[in-house]
Amino acid sequence: MGIDTKAFKKGAAVLVRECGRARDGETLLVISDASTEDVARYVIEAAKATSSKVQFKAVGGAKMHGQEPPREVADAMLKADVIFCLTAFSMAHTKARKRATDRGARYLSLPDYSLEQLASPALTVDYASFSGVAGKLRDILDNGKTVRVRTLMGTDLELNIAGRTANFCPGYTSEPGMLGSPPDIETNIAPLEEKSRGTIVVDGSIPCREIGLVSEAIRVEVKAGNIRTVDTGTEQGRALDTLLRAGGDERRLILAEFGIGLNPQAKLCGRMLEDEGCMGTVHFGFGSNATIGGENDVAFHLDLVIRNPTVVVDGLTVMEEGRLCEPP
Repeated sequence: MGIDTKAFKKGAAVLVRECGRARDGETLLVISDASTEDVARYVIEAAKATSSKVQFKAVGGAKMHGQEPPREVADAMLKADVIFCLTAFSMAHTKARKRATDRGARYLSLPDYSLEQLASPALTVDYASFSGVAGKLRDILDNGKTVRVRTLMGTDLELNIAGRTANFCPGYTSEPGMLGSPPDIETNIAPLEEKSRGTIVVDGSIPCREIGLVSEAIRVEVKAGNIRTVDTGTEQGRALDTLLRAGGDERRLILAEFGIGLNPQAKLCGRMLEDEGCMGTVHFGFGSNATIGGENDVAFHLDLVIRNPTVVVDGLTVMEEGRLCEPP
């Protein structure tokens, strides 16, 4: 894309001041790797314009979402008030992140951020205006026992969420311990790990570098909470199967998260945070969920995004063919 430093600076300011709610005197920590150095420069500039206490840590070597950071970085996270994590792979599902937010840090998980994402209209949405519906969906999922997700493409999946606590992710972090991933606005929950069953037909995206936007739908069969088969008739299907089964750790195959996207400015584009927050979609995360209310602890997390779902919680339709229904 063309150079637009004004848009980049505006996006960075939104991240720091509106999404991070950073204030003067707070310790702001920016974490990046080699792939996100250009974005980090703009975020550091916006952070320094906000607070005199700005730290920067560069990391490298991660191969997949959910890998723990080096000890030096984890220690710095424990001392920060607001953390902007711009690494290629997400650390949101790590113990280091959970320890930091349990201590009170506000954490912005910004994996694989690019200058294009920094200038995206999805980033400048009015986040606060969607906090109400996100909160209502959280309450519905909190009190729910079963979720059924269907699409005209063939998805038909049942989830058991009894006793699990939903997560309200409004895209901003206004209170200690909050986690945000702007432009992602979503409500999610960790289903019971051994109870999910049915079919997922992935027709949106698998937001990772190996796949991205799905060109041909991929059929995934789930039984007893685990992926049993992936349709490997396409190149992307084979790539998905390889990612899930790498290393032979079957914990990667566990259906660990169900999320509902709520950002109307977001468009499916193959970038994780915009895709997961895209209004009219839901996503299923496989692998780690120990830091979002589940019990599966593994250094891996991969999301499958589907379009235009109908979502029913205990008989209440909350989304119909991608259109959000007004919660009671």
